[in-house]
Amino acid sequence: MTEKETLQRAADETRKAARAARELAGLLDDYAKYLTQPSWRQRADDLHLSAMSKLRVVNDGLAACHKLVAESGDGGPVQPFEQTVKQKITAQQEVAGEPKKPTVRFMRKGEKK
Repeated sequence: MTEKETLQRAADETRKAARAARELAGLLDDYAKYLTQPSWRQRADDLHLSAMSKLRVVNDGLAACHKLVAESGDGGPVQPFEQTVKQKITAQQEVAGEPKKPTVRFMRKGEKK
């Protein structure tokens, strides 16, 4: 397969991921709406499962696109998508450090700061 064909396939995968992301946004909007209504809890649970499935489609599409671009020979060696994401998350956690406990002070009525 030529580089142009590979990049065209990557663009197609990206379009599929974008379409799935738009559908995911709609599912999440409906999920938020039904989540607050106790009588629609089952519908909210079904939407949650659908949203998780759609998110998997988005992630798989982005990973496939990343792989196709790497195979096209467009640049140097490219790390796998999952490894790149894990490294970024780890770096963010190292920068953030230990989570700080929120400080809460309860005051009695009429007590001043």
